[in-house]
Amino acid sequence: MKQHNKTTQQRFREVMKEYRRSGKIAECFCHDKDSCNGNIKQSHSIQRNGRLSIIEGDVNGNQSIYTFTEMVSDDRNLFSSLRPIGKAEASTFFGFCDFHDSTLFAAIENHQFDDSDYHCFMHSYRSFAHSYHRKKEELKAYSTKSAYTRLIPPFVLFGMIGGAKVAVKEIEIYKQKMDDLLELKDYSGLEYFTLTLPRKFPLACSSIISPPYSYRNSPMNNHGDPTIPFSQIMLTILPDHDKTIIILACFPDDIKAIHFMDELVDLYPVQLEKAISSILITCAENTFFAPALWEKLGANGQKTLCAELQQSAKSNATSFVHSKINFFDDRFSAGRLGIN
Repeated sequence: MKQHNKTTQQRFREVMKEYRRSGKIAECFCHDKDSCNGNIKQSHSIQRNGRLSIIEGDVNGNQSIYTFTEMVSDDRNLFSSLRPIGKAEASTFFGFCDFHDSTLFAAIENHQFDDSDYHCFMHSYRSFAHSYHRKKEELKAYSTKSAYTRLIPPFVLFGMIGGAKVAVKEIEIYKQKMDDLLELKDYSGLEYFTLTLPRKFPLACSSIISPPYSYRNSPMNNHGDPTIPFSQIMLTILPDHDKTIIILACFPDDIKAIHFMDELVDLYPVQLEKAISSILITCAENTFFAPALWEKLGANGQKTLCAELQQSAKSNATSFVHSKINFFDDRFSAGRLGIN
């Protein structure tokens, strides 16, 4: 039985590796193509030698981190556990040329977060860029013959391709808005909700989220009508020297997203921490956390997290899903976990 499970897991990894390879796209996200220079880099949507260095820790003699999308599966569960990965492959995408990767983000890479519209915009811009890139790669992977697509019934695959096309069409509209704001240097052109926690937590996120429901269960993205645009919120979470920075951003004409953020603003601190934790598990990709946090969860906490990830993958929520885990509980702070 153990040998069978190992073979199944290895095959699963091979199929997913081919899926990622078949969808790979290398192009600069920046709209100013005339100034592109150098190769398309394997860019990090989360600063590798700053933020990710805080998160990494030892796993069986290797410096590693955990992410929600690198699961260990068995014959009964898609998420039976999580697999550690190296920092070098975390949060990367071939989304910027060498020039733009170096110049666009210099201010937020080389200076402390100052809660300015400029800093909030550039972090949100990078979160948007990563999710935009992944969405385009998803469409390409679905449309390419591979071991992954051959496992999917044709009628199901047809629906997946159709849904991905609609998603890419929508996100292209939002990209144009981001391009215009960057071109005009209108960094106040997004609505922001920022929160700075007075403790450092070894957890980071750079993603777009499209929650099906708001915190108080107002419908948001739970429809199947392709003519109704999805509400897009940019989420960035950054561990810092002695604090944790959380940035949510959306377009001012996205009424549902504004409503979602307003509901969060009204929450008490612990409620808000639990809400952000729930959003990470149910809505956000590109999230990373320290091995020490994984260990601190213990066997029961790890089992709970994997069960919640598996449930969220089914995409059948009928209300805002509240996680049993609060990643911002003091017991998960860097100091309590022995992380400098």
